[in-house]
Amino acid sequence: MSTAIVGGGITGLFAAYYLEREGEAPIVFEPGAPGGRSAHAAGIIEPTTAYRTNTLSFLRRVFRLWRNRTARFRRVDPLWLLESARVLERPPAETMDATLIRMGRDSLQTYANFAEQTNDFGFAHRGLLETYDDPAHFAEERKEAESRTWVTPVEVREPAGSVGGLYFPEVAWIDTDPFIARILRELRHTTIVPKRDDTVSLDGTISMGKESQRFDTVVVTAGVAARSLGVPLTGVRGYGWRLKTHRPVEVATISVDTGIALVPLGETMKATGGWDFDLGTAWSGAPSVLQRIQTLVPVDSILHFSEGSRPCTPDGLPTVGRREHVVVADGAFRLGWSFGPAMGRAAAELAVGKASNDPFLSRFCGSLRSGRLS
Repeated sequence: MSTAIVGGGITGLFAAYYLEREGEAPIVFEPGAPGGRSAHAAGIIEPTTAYRTNTLSFLRRVFRLWRNRTARFRRVDPLWLLESARVLERPPAETMDATLIRMGRDSLQTYANFAEQTNDFGFAHRGLLETYDDPAHFAEERKEAESRTWVTPVEVREPAGSVGGLYFPEVAWIDTDPFIARILRELRHTTIVPKRDDTVSLDGTISMGKESQRFDTVVVTAGVAARSLGVPLTGVRGYGWRLKTHRPVEVATISVDTGIALVPLGETMKATGGWDFDLGTAWSGAPSVLQRIQTLVPVDSILHFSEGSRPCTPDGLPTVGRREHVVVADGAFRLGWSFGPAMGRAAAELAVGKASNDPFLSRFCGSLRSGRLS
């Protein structure tokens, strides 16, 4: 069986990893550095969290981020916008919670298994602290969190400089760059081709300029580029800095009302932020986000900067589905690393015929079509 993977982000690399375990030798088409589109992320692994974007609560959160200059609206996908309006406040599918919790916990266990062999990517299972500046927002989120303690244990904290905090002990974090290097070493039968695919067809043909190649299955994990295949996706740009500070945080911390995440990584720290709804590439909101980071921690020096566009479905949750010879695994928004292993596994199982479409996960894949990746 011949299998191609279009897109070498964290989900694409895990799809290759699990395809190898099914006896396949996939080809990954990625024009940039493998994993590079995902490396900007904080690397916080939240096993029982789902960020639904089709709620009024989420819109209030984005308004706070806009007011704090860490969210902007420049250009979104029209199909995504139309579908987002259609599903606003729609109750989630009955199977959503169980499916996402299973995927999140499976993903966390995958990272733990890698770390048990060799923890060369800073895996730390020490929890997440969320801090709040807005009293009403804190009260709202505290009530929601305490109603779900049967799924996600939570402790109320009183961190200095905030009106309140919520500590989630089950959360872990990793260093994204070393993990990408680690999973690439694990891929022993995968070929990575540094080419950009122009067109993906439902019959399994991919085109690169004047070249075409036919595969039994094509797995598309290309982020917002997959929107041209009929999946309603838009891009939410985020920015990440590896830096040094003389006042590091002790555990992974998210300043919820600014959208800034801070993760301790030994002698360095990862700081990420940005909720810029923007499909373009010519503009960057990074300077404003960095200014906000500097109000939270002193930045002694910046070692590295990267950015990426987080693919977001109309409800903010991942979608994995197959039609004919094409599988799409995409749209995890802020939780790409939390769901990446499970999405890669689900895509691999669909590719080899080991599983069929899950009604919830494939909810946006019914209209998959041939298209030119945008």
